[in-house]
Amino acid sequence: MSRLTLLLTLLLTGCASDVTTLLEVTVTGVVTVGDEQGGDVEVVLHHASMGEGDLEHPLGPIESFAATLGEDFEHVFDYPTDDGTGLVVYAWLDRDEDGVLCAPGIDDEEAGLLEVDAFPAYTVDVALELTDLCEGPEGLFP
Repeated sequence: MSRLTLLLTLLLTGCASDVTTLLEVTVTGVVTVGDEQGGDVEVVLHHASMGEGDLEHPLGPIESFAATLGEDFEHVFDYPTDDGTGLVVYAWLDRDEDGVLCAPGIDDEEAGLLEVDAFPAYTVDVALELTDLCEGPEGLFP
């Protein structure tokens, strides 16, 4: 085998193990806070669990998107199946529109979380009510 052939073989096989399998998922639903309407909501999609063995840990962020409180939303994303398992939907209401959950002096931004039971799936429908003040996903996920 020539050196060039060996080099090309090593390069191609080395890259092959870095391929991630993606599942296109459409998530639809609504985020509510009591009977309030309107307002910017930040929705963050997470793996329920990431890693293996001693390195396994809960919650691995996948991506986020904006929604409007009380209005139906639809978001299509690529779920990386090799990076973790499960799907968790976390959201919070950005009352002061600063993009930061409960910045200093702010204590009235509601948050909520739910774990999608039937996952993996191509479509997911969620109804998420925000009930906890200033709580990040780590504080809401068991």
